[in-house]
Amino acid sequence: MRSLRKAFLTGTIIGGLVGAMFFSFIYFTFYYHRVEASNPYHLELATSYAIEKASPHVVGIIRINNGKETGSGSGVIYRLDEEKAYIVTNSHVIKDAQKIEVAFENEERVVAEIIGDDIITDLAVLAIPRGNINEVIEFGDSSNIRVGEFVVAIGNPLGLNLYGSATLGIISSKERLIPIDYDKDGQYDWYASVIQTDAAINPGNSGGALVNLEGKLIGINSMKVAGSSVEGIGFSIPANIVKRVVNDIEVYGEVRRPYLGIEVINAALVTNTNELKQGVYVNDVVPYSSAYNAGIKINDIIIAINGEKIKDAMDFRHKLYQYEIGDTITLTVVRRNKTFTFDIVLQGKPSR
Repeated sequence: MRSLRKAFLTGTIIGGLVGAMFFSFIYFTFYYHRVEASNPYHLELATSYAIEKASPHVVGIIRINNGKETGSGSGVIYRLDEEKAYIVTNSHVIKDAQKIEVAFENEERVVAEIIGDDIITDLAVLAIPRGNINEVIEFGDSSNIRVGEFVVAIGNPLGLNLYGSATLGIISSKERLIPIDYDKDGQYDWYASVIQTDAAINPGNSGGALVNLEGKLIGINSMKVAGSSVEGIGFSIPANIVKRVVNDIEVYGEVRRPYLGIEVINAALVTNTNELKQGVYVNDVVPYSSAYNAGIKINDIIIAINGEKIKDAMDFRHKLYQYEIGDTITLTVVRRNKTFTFDIVLQGKPSR
């Protein structure tokens, strides 16, 4: 009995010591990171580490027409196979180019193959011979970023003479919805979901990397989204979006998005009632499309997708493209002052 009590007492003491050590460790770790974050010396070391880790994977992109250089930007090497290295850049960086060259820090240049691009997200994929390239940038999880977190933008601002420049900033917003007129018709077409940072992003480092202090890619910088250079405001396409887009481009040559087979305009343009100032008016329905087969008709007004209210045509596209081909969505529709719901299995756009 005495030995049993002794064993129990010993176990209690050991357990208490282990618990105290554990909580001391947690407290020390938390306290240490708080001190580290506020210590300029530690920030300097972390910034240097991030640049050293990520910058070898950031390259120059040169647009060539009629044998002359007509523009430049940046790109990021993100994947290797046995023969090729794959680079992500901005769609606008390679637009209308007769030839694309990739430039390295040692001034070597190679001709790139354009795998495909996506005007909506302003992303493009290039491929070059793998050569001596043995490493690629490491992707971070852009859903885990924090406002106030330090980040580094790496690229070639104002041309290749400033190759590999890096600027330090913070994340100002995890997600901004910026209206984009990608076909230049004077009407906004799309809400770009982007990271806002105060790290300097200039025309030449568009297509370059936005990395965290671990040197992991959290975004691809884009001047197209910004529209013009504004000091203290830069935008970057989140890495999680980049991964989905480049995968589609590699596999299909384009980004596959849900296709309903309807043409819509803002409901406010055709309705007089205050109740229907939001939503989209169905102007046309493609025969035998998924919307047609579900029962959507011309003159319908779509007011919600899966219960989420729709503001206008741009908001409709933004919400629709959050889903994938094969998903089932429910459209809430007003028809002749009555409300209906239609379940639709999303399909891809048919090949022409």
